[in-house]
Amino acid sequence: MCIYWSITGLINMPQYLPMAVKSEKLEENITLIDNMLDTPLMILIFYFSSDGIKKNMLRWILGGFVLFEAIMVFWKGHNYDSNTVIIGVGTLLTFGYSLWRLAEYFQKMEHSDLENTMVFVNASFIFYFGIFLIIWVFNYLNFRKETVAENLFLYYLSIILATLVTSIGFWRYHGPSFSKALQSRYRD
Repeated sequence: MCIYWSITGLINMPQYLPMAVKSEKLEENITLIDNMLDTPLMILIFYFSSDGIKKNMLRWILGGFVLFEAIMVFWKGHNYDSNTVIIGVGTLLTFGYSLWRLAEYFQKMEHSDLENTMVFVNASFIFYFGIFLIIWVFNYLNFRKETVAENLFLYYLSIILATLVTSIGFWRYHGPSFSKALQSRYRD
């Protein structure tokens, strides 16, 4: 989780630093690479918080998505055309998986600390990727060019609020049983 949110924050940091190199081509490449890493990192977060058949399914989804990205870049090039499709498919995939995990949580009556933590994580992802779907429609599909400032506001607001919700989940349920459950996940 920390790696994902750190990368997201660091990607956006250079444009606000006064000593940063102001190269549009460099910023474009950083953005394109970040967008390509976004969904695989999310799938890895889901992978490490899952077990059994879900873990195996996520392994196949990750491989399939990386192959899909490679095909899109080969077909359309390393540019915003391929990136728009990759972002759309990846956002729908992570949004849908987060909804599925949240629905699973509500079907059970009793939960472990890991499940309680992950419900906050999945809720924050639903919020973040739900907002990102809206941004994707308006910004990447170019329905209105005048929405760039509003989209950036929504993007940064969604990052802050999603990070806050995730942090609350970790702070509330972080304890010895959470640490043991998380450690057992990494051994699998």
